[in-house]
Amino acid sequence: MCFNPSAVRQPVLLVVTMTGRCRIRWLALMLTVLAASGVFGSGTAGADALDDYRWERRPLLVFAPTATDPGLVETLSRIEASRCDFVGRDMVLGVLVNVGTSALDGKAIDAEESRRLAQQYGIDDNAFRVLLIGKDGGEKLRFTDVPDLQAIYTVIDGMPMRRGEMRTNTEGC
Repeated sequence: MCFNPSAVRQPVLLVVTMTGRCRIRWLALMLTVLAASGVFGSGTAGADALDDYRWERRPLLVFAPTATDPGLVETLSRIEASRCDFVGRDMVLGVLVNVGTSALDGKAIDAEESRRLAQQYGIDDNAFRVLLIGKDGGEKLRFTDVPDLQAIYTVIDGMPMRRGEMRTNTEGC
């Protein structure tokens, strides 16, 4: 037993009278409660579709007016041509169109979520933009034209988290 509640005359003395082991248990309990409240709180309306990828994947978001936009078509072609490099860097593709079906990691997302992401990143309805989002959820690069994927890969390879991944994962495509 960590402490005897009847022995504590004033609540302020509780922390002072706890042993080192009890403080660690109490801290662990508090951290668990805080973490759980964050997890359960993220299920509210307006939760970010990218949250599922945080600390796991690097989303490359391609915003275009339509699915036939020449910039989108060329970007998808370049990604397909370097599929191994793309996947090897833990990247996922998000195609967000103003007219048509948007998708994130091959799964359709509704128009409302697509509009919310465009608004979150300040993308106009008729604009073509490509954004690299890091595993931490922050925007790392922004392009207004079809991106040079090698430039994206170079930026990713310079990230501290990626350097660690390269040291531990020596498998390639």
